[in-house]
Amino acid sequence: MNANNETEKQSSECAPSIALAAASIVCGTDFSDEAAQAVEVAAMFAKRIGESLVLVHAVNEQRQENLPGGLHDSLALYARAQLHDERERLRALQVEAIEAFRTGAPDAVLLEEAAANHARLLVMAAAKRRSLSRWLPGSVVERVAEAAHAPTLVVRESAPLLRWVRGERRLRVFVGADFSAPSEAALRWVDWLRHMGPCDVVVAYLDPGLASFPAADLYPSLLVDDMALKTARMQERCFQQGVRKLLGRSRVRVRFETNWALSDAHLIRLATEERADLMVIGTHSRRGWNRLGHHSVSRGVLHYAPLNVACVPARAPHEPALFSR
Repeated sequence: MNANNETEKQSSECAPSIALAAASIVCGTDFSDEAAQAVEVAAMFAKRIGESLVLVHAVNEQRQENLPGGLHDSLALYARAQLHDERERLRALQVEAIEAFRTGAPDAVLLEEAAANHARLLVMAAAKRRSLSRWLPGSVVERVAEAAHAPTLVVRESAPLLRWVRGERRLRVFVGADFSAPSEAALRWVDWLRHMGPCDVVVAYLDPGLASFPAADLYPSLLVDDMALKTARMQERCFQQGVRKLLGRSRVRVRFETNWALSDAHLIRLATEERADLMVIGTHSRRGWNRLGHHSVSRGVLHYAPLNVACVPARAPHEPALFSR
């Protein structure tokens, strides 16, 4: 018995120790007033959960290639000074930040920094609305949120988030969800969020109904109506069970909207009706050409929602499925 114990002790001493990489919160800034709000939210989140904050600023040299060399260098020095000033501002809030000054396309730089720092959360300010924005292929915010492997919080109104993280109020969270893996990931993230502070959660499911299926025209209308009613009830029951299994019943409400296809506009309207502070939606983490040909609800929500938005990438393949049909 003693020999066995001695062998186990030697084996444990010889076994290599595995150092788990520390997670962090990564926040991009362009030093605008909107970005300053996002930085403050990121700082308070980092302080609340006790993780490091990485402040990222990217200099896009392609946009400055026609500038004289001296001016280019002066702008870079000025940007470095601004990043340092931002770090000092956070230090006054008792938050230590790591400066990451990089050159390159902002979306690529943010994604690289998030991966390198094992980001638990990416925080960005909402893109400014411009009259020509509808002709652009997507803002930096939209491209990052769709491609990131970490949840991305897009800040449009910082006040409710800051008051919540300081313990001054409850956070009203609206989740657009269905039976998909990205929606499951969004619900899991909301459960994590509730550990930071009290939340009132509304989960909305948009049921397209049978009207969208051509086969419905082959059956008598009364039969179709009966099938639609039974199907909707079954789906609502299954969905509510899944939500309650993950989030419980306390301060959680489920809205089951029938005869609606998955619609960014309808989700935004429902979130506005609920006076939500934060809207949470799952994403498929598509990049580059994979984005073409796919209607992205998250992209529409990011572009048009008048409130804070969190985009959560789909769960890892090895995680068990919550919803089964």
